[in-house]
Order: sequence, then C-alpha cells, then structure tokens
Amino acid sequence: MNVAGAFDEILRRRALRTVFQPIVRLETRETVGYEALVRGPPRSRLASADSLLAEAYRAGRVVEFDWIARASACRAALDAGLGRDRLLFLNIEPLALGSECPPDLRPDIERAFGLLQVVLEVTERSLGRDPRSLLDGIDRQRPDVTGLALDDVGSGTMTLAMLPILSADVIKLDLTITQGGTSAATMKVLDIVLEEAERTGATVLAEGVETFEHFQHVLAFGAVLGQGNYFGEPRALPPAAEENSIINTVASERAAVVPTPFDALAGRRTSRATPDLLLPLSRQVAFGETDLAEPALVIYLVPDPALFGPDEAHALTRLAGRGVVTGALGRGISAEPPSGVRGVDTHDTALDGQWALLALSPSAAGAMLARAVPDTTHFEFAITHDRRRVIAAARCLLRRLGPSPGTA
Repeated sequence: MNVAGAFDEILRRRALRTVFQPIVRLETRETVGYEALVRGPPRSRLASADSLLAEAYRAGRVVEFDWIARASACRAALDAGLGRDRLLFLNIEPLALGSECPPDLRPDIERAFGLLQVVLEVTERSLGRDPRSLLDGIDRQRPDVTGLALDDVGSGTMTLAMLPILSADVIKLDLTITQGGTSAATMKVLDIVLEEAERTGATVLAEGVETFEHFQHVLAFGAVLGQGNYFGEPRALPPAAEENSIINTVASERAAVVPTPFDALAGRRTSRATPDLLLPLSRQVAFGETDLAEPALVIYLVPDPALFGPDEAHALTRLAGRGVVTGALGRGISAEPPSGVRGVDTHDTALDGQWALLALSPSAAGAMLARAVPDTTHFEFAITHDRRRVIAAARCLLRRLGPSPGTA
C-alpha cells in the first residue's frame, strides 16, 4: 500500500497512537506534566509525527488528522488516570481550531478537557500559515484550557516576532537554544525570552535536555521547566500515582482585546492633525529605528489607499527582506502587495476611517493610531510607546490578515 493509502487507512480506523514525554521542574526534578506526541503504526513509513503531519498537509486532511490525534491523546491520558496535579500538553493545528469535532471523538475530548489541566501548544509552522485563524481559534479554546504554550521558540524568526502577540503561558525553548551553548544567536534568543517572561509572568521550558550538561546549562540561565530524554524518553503514560497536594499550573498576563486599533488608546489624551503631519510622523514611529530587523512586526492600516504610496511600499519591502513580519491593510490595498508583505483589501466597516502604523520588537514598541474626524480633513490621533497598547492594536490587525503569500 502506498503512503496515501496507508494514511487514509490510519484515519479511517482512528489508528493513531500517543506516547508521552515527561516535563519536570528543574530545581526539584519533579514531574509536573507530560507532552502528548502522536505516532503512527510502528515500523511503518508513517510512524513518526513529522511524516504523519506532512501527509496530512499534502492530502488536505489536517483538520481530520488533528481531531483524531487530539482524541487519541485524551483517551490515553484518561485511561492512565492522569490527575489534575499534572499538566497535559497537546499540540494543535490552527486549521482545526474553528472546526466541529467529529461526533465519535467528542466524548473523550470533552471529558479530558473537563477533568485535566490541558495546555495547548502551537508551533512556528502554525504562526506562519495563518495568524488570523490561529488567534481566533486560541481565543475560542482558551476558556476551556489551563494555558497556551508556544513551541520551538528560537528555531526561526516568526516565533520571536509573535511572542508578545500570543500571550503564551509557557515559552518552550527549541533544542537548538538548549544545546546552543553561549553563541551570540543563542544569547539573543535567551535575552528576548527572559524579558518576555519577566514582563508577563510566562514560564520558560527548555526542550531537548539530553545530557547532564544540558540540564546544568538550562538551570543556570533561568529556565523553570525542562523536557528531553535526560528526564525520560517518550513512552506510554505510566499509571498515575497518588496526586500531589500542590497543583501544578501555569499562567501569564493576558493581552487586551480591542475592537479597533484606535480603541487601544482608551484613557489616553489625543490630538488632531491632518495627513500632512501624520504621514511623516507615522513613518518616524514605525520606520525610524534604522536597525529594525527580525524578530519584529510592522503593520500598516490606511483609511485611503492614497496614503500607502511608493515610500511606504518600499519601506515594508525592505523590512520584509530583513525577516520582519510585515502587513498592509485597508480598502484598495492589493492582496498581493510588495514582495514579502501580507496584504488585505479589507471591507470591515469597523475599520472605516482608522489609520494605524505600528512597530513591535523585543526592544521597542511604537504606534501612530488615528481615526477620521467626521466632516473634516483631520484625524484624532496619539503616538504611543506603551507596549501593552501596541500589542493590543497589533493583535486587532493581525486578526484581519490571512495566510502569508504563497501559503495554501
């Protein structure tokens, strides 16, 4: 049987397996939870998680695969008697977050989500495909779970750029950081992650702890939790021991939710000006940092396509070339804007008359947020460098952005 046929058979028979890898508190080596890892039939071409996921995307069956994998993990955790004193980390694909659970899988999933402390994990792959679906899906799931984990942080630029947007409760360092020694690249990632953890209260988890040296390294730089073969290889979940008196949990500061970017200015004094002032001022806010490079995020919302001219297009293209996540929105904006820039010709009436240009990086946050004053050529506006306000405005605009250019 070829791979496509074998994959179809696996999904039809609900034949996915789940193994679990322990997650420990580094200071005490106590097991605080487990990550559920999907597997296919042993010794087959679809035995690994990577091969299964690759085939799911190739066949256009990601949603179906995700639900079956989620149900398999929930069922295995329940059968082993996992208690509420342990965290259960589940990987998710954003394409499935807004879909309906197949009826035959619903009982196990609902029971597990009701009884266990579930932490949903998203990866850089998820972030790059479609931030709008991811953010909407996470917000729908968040009331029903204990927390959100951002996986593979440090493996690429996207996770670092989106780190402040997602309000992750657990930041999972990629094994390249855990095992990266004291290289400049590793230290840059650690600096960004530790600053974010300090600001929000997120928990830092180091993946890929394979040796005693790795363990000493991650403990020294301040990780709280660890995962890797040094603490235990992925395997069937052992029968639960008596529950601890202390419940292991995770939490971080939540980002504000606002209906429009201008609403992020609530409580701030505003001024009035015409585009003659606001154009150069907004450029300075977003593009004035000449060293702005990855990991960073720059988004432009215009009330009129005439305000998105060659200078703005060139600036966004240049930033995209440096690895900065860039986007442009507004009526008349092309869905295929300059190279590397995500574009949306939005007809969302909530954004009518709104003007925003914002930049967000580990070291800086700035935004010009404005809205048209009716029956005038003026805009009510304010400049803010308040990181929380900029993050709220950025989340609002990211919800309007679809998949990245060339993404299926």
